[in-house]
Amino acid sequence: MNGTAPARLRTADGIVEIALDGPGRPVVHAPTWTAAAYGLGWAVARHRRGQMDLMRRRSHGRLAETSGPPAARSDLRQRTLGLAQVARACWELLPVSQRRTLEAYADGVNAAAPDGPGGAWTPVDCIAVTQGLFQALSSDGQDVRMVEVMRRTLPAAVTGFLLDPQDEFAVGIDGTVPETARSPLPLAELRALMAEPPGPPGPLVVSEGRPVGSNAWAVTDGDTAVLANDMHLELTSPSLMYAARLVVGDTGVTGVTVPGLPVIVAGTNGRIAWGFTRLPADTCEVRELTPGSTPGTYRHDGRDEPFTVRTERVAVLGGDDIGIEVLDTPWGPVVDELRGRPLVLSSNLTDPTALDFSLAGLYECADVTEAADLLNDCGMPPLNALLADTAADVAWTVTGRHPRRAGGPRGFCDAERDVWPTPRLAPHELPRLVSPPSGHVISCNNGDAAGRTERLGWNFFPGTRARRAAASLAADGPHDEARSGALQLDLDAELYAYYRDLALRYTPERAPEPLRSLRDEVLAWRGTSHHDEYGLALLVVFRELLREELFAAVTRPCRRYDAAFTYCYNGHEGPLRRLVDALAADMVPKPWPGPAPFVVAMLGGARALLTKRTGSAGPTRWGSVNVLAPTPLGDDPAGRTGVSGAGLSGCPESLRVTQPDFGAAMRLVVAPARPGEGLLTVPGSPAGTGTADRDHVARWVAGRTHPLPGHDPVPHGDPGDARRSAPLHTPTGRTL
Repeated sequence: MNGTAPARLRTADGIVEIALDGPGRPVVHAPTWTAAAYGLGWAVARHRRGQMDLMRRRSHGRLAETSGPPAARSDLRQRTLGLAQVARACWELLPVSQRRTLEAYADGVNAAAPDGPGGAWTPVDCIAVTQGLFQALSSDGQDVRMVEVMRRTLPAAVTGFLLDPQDEFAVGIDGTVPETARSPLPLAELRALMAEPPGPPGPLVVSEGRPVGSNAWAVTDGDTAVLANDMHLELTSPSLMYAARLVVGDTGVTGVTVPGLPVIVAGTNGRIAWGFTRLPADTCEVRELTPGSTPGTYRHDGRDEPFTVRTERVAVLGGDDIGIEVLDTPWGPVVDELRGRPLVLSSNLTDPTALDFSLAGLYECADVTEAADLLNDCGMPPLNALLADTAADVAWTVTGRHPRRAGGPRGFCDAERDVWPTPRLAPHELPRLVSPPSGHVISCNNGDAAGRTERLGWNFFPGTRARRAAASLAADGPHDEARSGALQLDLDAELYAYYRDLALRYTPERAPEPLRSLRDEVLAWRGTSHHDEYGLALLVVFRELLREELFAAVTRPCRRYDAAFTYCYNGHEGPLRRLVDALAADMVPKPWPGPAPFVVAMLGGARALLTKRTGSAGPTRWGSVNVLAPTPLGDDPAGRTGVSGAGLSGCPESLRVTQPDFGAAMRLVVAPARPGEGLLTVPGSPAGTGTADRDHVARWVAGRTHPLPGHDPVPHGDPGDARRSAPLHTPTGRTL
């Protein structure tokens, strides 16, 4: 596609017509959905063929072939997981209709870019890109390892405290605030751990998972329902998301996809609208094997069983090839070891039956109930699904394949006793909520009663963002697109008020320098994550240092037992505050003599780190450290946007989630009954280059938006006339 010139493509199902709307996003008219997949592949490949190649390489461990030694470590991990073999097995299991969709998409890609990087695009490459999303949205087993090591090394009461499921920010799917109760603090055990001398310097103990998976809500006033979804993912250049519209007959499907995927991931078909957030589900298992009496074996059922050995060779541009031998077992590959014993990973990621492309069935769904039925039986990553329809109903449910669990944090599975494959919940057993009395459903990666009751997961994020959204949606006023769009950009950072008050408690008004300057900087914070705020940067680093020192102290036995131990509990804010609240002479980490020296040292340390980072000892503006730095994901390793370095408003604890390379990869707001008033923002243009791309990114940074694709209020000419006069292309790209 050159500029805004439309195209006509001949397919086995008939003619596919493609035009660009005002912001440069493709609108594909096709006789069938299979032909629409062809047109989508053609349009995406014209814009993002280099990005597509990089994504399939990254997923299947072939990135070092073009990127060199820095990518070798990641490639080795992917080869160990054997995702390429899983993808091929998945392809063989897909229904014929889905295989035709992937084949049509691949044909469109190859027609648009017959000489694309890395060779021809195949249907299995679509699966590779999907696996990459699975991986970003799923556990890698570190949380399971964490639980096992804690149970082996810490008093049971301390393990329970560190994994406390109670969340003081808890909010239900319907926006209601449940009652929470705290268990007693195991003071004696914690005092003993605090008294232990610090160990040698090493990697950070606290590993904070990014809140991948997003904010979403659907709200109804009884006449119209509105869906809002902003997906928090890696910020890349070009953008990870790609906006498009597919039209077949009287149905137009509008939303976003990912280059390499043959379906619209989130959007609307004019009858329903759908969006997703990450569900930190319990779908991963780790087994510790007992080595057998002979090399190359493990002990099982009282006898030695041989590992299956798989040889992988990673080609490295500018370096020597790296060969590894992977040990495979009936449960999956050996991915690591703990104290000399092999660790085997089993998960949805390595299960070819857990992935399919039935999501495209949403194109024809008429209401939220029909859509929920489809999503409950959909081979996707475990996700929260939020829905709205033209009948003004809203709904929440979940997607993905879910093992039948006992519930709560789990350590290693027992290779001798645990059944494999793990039995799954049936689709009809998955929870859902349709049009509750509150008039809205909300999910922001937080834990909820339904997820815990149905034992879908345990390592949830706190409800900070969800509670803020619930409070806004419960307030009086119109529940329209403008209100939801503004809420997506909300900058309230109330979580840090606790740390502001803590800092002020230990820096009195008449404190000498430099404490007075630290106090003044904290007092300058106005409670938001706006890029012009002062004080927030200091509070963010202050919290991080407190967290690391306190949790490192109470998990020292874990690190002695396992040098790779990390505390990666997403709900750690509650335990952290309880440790801070309990600060006393015998409840601070050694070598600090008491609470005041400890807190002041952490605050001063935060200032020193910011000074080192910014080169200035003066107050730090939030936008000077929260600076856009997207990950290069295409042909130009230096990045393409030309706007890297822009100060970002937002933080992980605000509804407007941002970090330099992480944030809303899309923001969608739409009422299915009036898609012409919908809003869609992507941090980059479809083409991914040039002035238009810089404009799209600048709009995203500023919080401005576009209409939905194909609903441009100022169209560039008549799309119908443009299609009738467009040249006709064959599947090989030749103009007729």
